[in-house]
Amino acid sequence: MPPKRKPKHKQVTAPLAPQRKEVPQPGRLLGLIDGPNGTHPKWRLSLLDLDHAGGWSWAVDEAALRKITAFLSEMERLTWTEIKAQMFNSKKGSHKKHHAMAPGDLCSEARNRLEALGLDDVDELFRFRLGNEPRLWGVIDDAGIFYPVWWDPEHQVYPMDN
Repeated sequence: MPPKRKPKHKQVTAPLAPQRKEVPQPGRLLGLIDGPNGTHPKWRLSLLDLDHAGGWSWAVDEAALRKITAFLSEMERLTWTEIKAQMFNSKKGSHKKHHAMAPGDLCSEARNRLEALGLDDVDELFRFRLGNEPRLWGVIDDAGIFYPVWWDPEHQVYPMDN
């Protein structure tokens, strides 16, 4: 009887996976840069400027507090890309609803408060628009966490020429 031969294993090469086209995400189509990588915002309250007394302090009534918390709750459902993509229309055209601003563009009192708070080294502040005038100002860190600093119900931190 002839000796049993071991069958030779035939090496089979796996077919190459088909090339997939990379589809850009909607935010990227708009040319948005999203530092927090499309994450949902989170909130931290450690930078609230509770000592400032004036038109943009945290001396808020219950109605204002409900407005702010309802707004933040609504924003939690969106990603930073979606938040930054929101627009509003005015007589002067279409503008970003929520966006970053350089501290040098703020009123002198706000710049002085930033210095007093030790925040004069931030490159930009982010402001949420909660209506015609109300604004919520703060800082976004690299992890997408928003630190509110000021509640500005009368649009005084960055006054507009009327």
